[in-house]
Amino acid sequence: MRRSRRYVLSAAALGLALAATGCTYMSPVQTKDFYQAADGTNANIEQDGALYAGVRNAVLVVGADGAATFSATVANYSDEEISVELTGLEEGSTLFSATVQVPAHETLEIGHSGAEQEIPVSTVSAHAGAILDLEVVAAGQATTVSLPVLDDSLEYYQPEEPAAG
Repeated sequence: MRRSRRYVLSAAALGLALAATGCTYMSPVQTKDFYQAADGTNANIEQDGALYAGVRNAVLVVGADGAATFSATVANYSDEEISVELTGLEEGSTLFSATVQVPAHETLEIGHSGAEQEIPVSTVSAHAGAILDLEVVAAGQATTVSLPVLDDSLEYYQPEEPAAG
C-alpha cells in the first residue's frame, strides 16, 4: 500500500508540474511580433536589399506656447557618410526641411534636450494627438511615414532651462 501511495503522489506531482509549465503554451510570444516600442515612428531606407539608413522615434513635440520641436535619431547603416533629407508636412505644406550628414555606422540625435543637431520648425497648427507626414530621402530612395504630434507633458520632451549665472 505504501508503494502505490508513492506512485500516486509522484504522478500527481508530475501532472501538476506539466500543467504549470504548459499554461503559456497557447499564448503568443511578444518577441515574435514587431511593435513600435517608443512614442514616435520609424522609417527605413534600403539600398540593394540591405538596410541603408533609418529614422528612429520621430515625433513633433508642441509646447504650451505653440513652439514645435522635431525630435528623432537618424541612423547610418552603410560604410560611408550619407546625407538624409527630412521633410515634415502638414496637409501638404512644409513645416520643416533639412538635410543631415550622418557618419558611417553612426547615429545623429535631432531636436530634443542634448541633441547633436536642431531643425527649425515653422508654426504648427496641429495639436497633440494629430498625425502629420515625415518624408525621408536617402540614396535616391524615399519613404513617407506618419509623424505623431505630442505635447511636452513628458519630462524628457521638455526643453532644458538655461543654467543660472
